[in-house]
Amino acid sequence: MVKRVIFFLVLAALILAVPLAWASGDQEISVFSVDIQPGAQHDGYLVHVQAGNSFDIMPLELGIEIATVADNLYVVDSLEDAARLWQAEQITYIEPNYVIELLSVPNDPQFWRQWCMTSVNAQALWSSGITGDGVRIAIIDSGINLAHEDLDRRRIAPGFNYIRNNTDVMDVVGHGTKVAGIIAGVRNNGLGGAGLLSEATIIPLKVFDSERSNVSVAVRAIYDAVDRFDADVINMSFALTASATSRALMQAVNHAQANRVLMVAAAGNAGTSARVYPASHSNVVSVGAVDRFGNVPAFSQRNTTLTVTAPGAGLFTLGTNGASSYLTNSSGTSFAAPFVSAMAAVAKSVQPDITTNQFMDMLIRSAVEQGPSGFDVVNGHGTVDMLRFLAVLPGSDVGFIDIDGHWGRDSIVNMTQKGLFSGTSTGVFSPDEEMNRAMFVTVLGRLYEQMGGIIPHRNSTFADTQYNSWYSRFVAWGNTNGIVTGVGGNLFAPASPVSRQEAATILVRFASHIGETVTDSPASLAAFVDQNSISDWAKMPMSWAIDQGIITGIATPGGVKLEPTSGSTRAQVAVILERFINTVELDQHGARAS
Repeated sequence: MVKRVIFFLVLAALILAVPLAWASGDQEISVFSVDIQPGAQHDGYLVHVQAGNSFDIMPLELGIEIATVADNLYVVDSLEDAARLWQAEQITYIEPNYVIELLSVPNDPQFWRQWCMTSVNAQALWSSGITGDGVRIAIIDSGINLAHEDLDRRRIAPGFNYIRNNTDVMDVVGHGTKVAGIIAGVRNNGLGGAGLLSEATIIPLKVFDSERSNVSVAVRAIYDAVDRFDADVINMSFALTASATSRALMQAVNHAQANRVLMVAAAGNAGTSARVYPASHSNVVSVGAVDRFGNVPAFSQRNTTLTVTAPGAGLFTLGTNGASSYLTNSSGTSFAAPFVSAMAAVAKSVQPDITTNQFMDMLIRSAVEQGPSGFDVVNGHGTVDMLRFLAVLPGSDVGFIDIDGHWGRDSIVNMTQKGLFSGTSTGVFSPDEEMNRAMFVTVLGRLYEQMGGIIPHRNSTFADTQYNSWYSRFVAWGNTNGIVTGVGGNLFAPASPVSRQEAATILVRFASHIGETVTDSPASLAAFVDQNSISDWAKMPMSWAIDQGIITGIATPGGVKLEPTSGSTRAQVAVILERFINTVELDQHGARAS
């Protein structure tokens, strides 16, 4: 059972210098309760008050210590202190100031140095020319060993120490330095190892000077990462104790998402199915660990909020015992998270306005499945791979080996560079393979997000759409908005080919959804010898698509045909989608051209 802590808030005005009377005379008294998760430790309480409310009595005059975390959010030592400072109607919520913990586990010394870089195809990243230059990564952790020989001091921005309230971010714990080494260890300097993005700017935000801290300092650091330090990416290799949740923490990550800051967090090291925060927030990428053999270690968290896995056992990285200190056996999801933070920085360097959902989609599409097909709670959507990730980056050099000379090549390249398509495997597009229904609605969903639309992370209710699959949220979005429907019996048939008439119908519904005027053009069908084979429900969409030049006929010895019931190939869909974008006048970013 959840422990309930009950305290009284006085609703009547408090009189300066008069001791607080809890139940005297005709004072109004109400009961306010705070839930504390079992086993979770806390250090005082977070109090959120409504905007514009000041203290009824000044804290210092009452001998009360209070700390400001963010706008309208404060820390007090006790519930009684809160009751002495505010009236009940001024308070939005009160919650424990939970203890947070750095996420590392006992080391395993058997793994070879930097196997992790080979396993994630880091060489592909290094060969791409993307160095992270200009991208700012906030590492909310225990600071950084600023004197380390394998870090470029010029690439470390002035940060802040939220424990001491000063600018001393020197790492005395070692945790933050390990994280920084994975992301930003200098490459090709003849020293130590190689980090993923040695030219990214690292912002050390120190919230730990031991293995434990609390939510209030972490929340301050998140707000500052966004508003004060202009971070593009936030790495959070910590978690609340005992799977506790915090409304203040949730509001902080929501603030970061609203400002298009990508957030990555360690999934947790208890090896259980419990949700761990901040990783389990839907707008934070949750990263589990794999070892050098691609197996998930026993300590890595296993739950439905896991996004991907990355190397996190027996890693080589930087230490804090002097300028030449190195460690060869660091383990924990803490050290898997920075691999994904580096990928977030890569995405930001190519597409600065990329959203959390778009980044997650790219991670999911490019991950290498390690367990069962699709999502599972142990492996998430799979293990990250830099080569595959680069292939789905907007504007990347597509490099598919099977599209040279293909009639649809230019459209395939264009749509892939826009981030709407990816290959069926590394270097392969499969242009003549039929596109399935799940993929078609996913492509439209990606286009919608590029237009500024929001597609939440929720699962489709169709019985045959795989839970937490790469397409589930797009199917849910399409069905909710009348863009796609099922095939009957609460089934969607995600793997079934999308026919040409289905593609036209879904496209027309999408056009209407984004505000395009769609009109019937029956005369457009007259030129095709197989017009009578079009289903009644598809005649209007097909005529509109033909009239707009989005769908054209196929020349045959018997005349020009539409072949409405034939499956649409991946190349055909790329061409159709390109024509559609041009027809409704969307610019290169997905917004309507003026």
